[in-house]
Amino acid sequence: MARNVLDELGNRIRELRIGKDMTQQELAEKSELSLPFINLIENNKRNVSLETLVKLLKVLEVSLSDFFLPYSQENDEHMAFFLSLLQQSPNKEQLVDLFIQFLMLSEK
Repeated sequence: MARNVLDELGNRIRELRIGKDMTQQELAEKSELSLPFINLIENNKRNVSLETLVKLLKVLEVSLSDFFLPYSQENDEHMAFFLSLLQQSPNKEQLVDLFIQFLMLSEK
């Protein structure tokens, strides 16, 4: 699953951007990232940090749980259950923030 997400991340970002009728330039400006960086991401030539992904998804008005939901539905029942609970939570944004902090701590 992890490889699949990384291989398709740029394509997903592009699909979401086009679905919002937004240019790469607009996405770059609104997310405070450079146009070349957006282009590299969308062409799967650059990995993104979780922080960058959160910035992009915020501009695209897509939650992390919604972004990853298609990948969780493939084979990972635990992830699907986790994302389902997260989506139903009235404290979704706070939980996502905590999860991001947890992931950042686990990288150290």
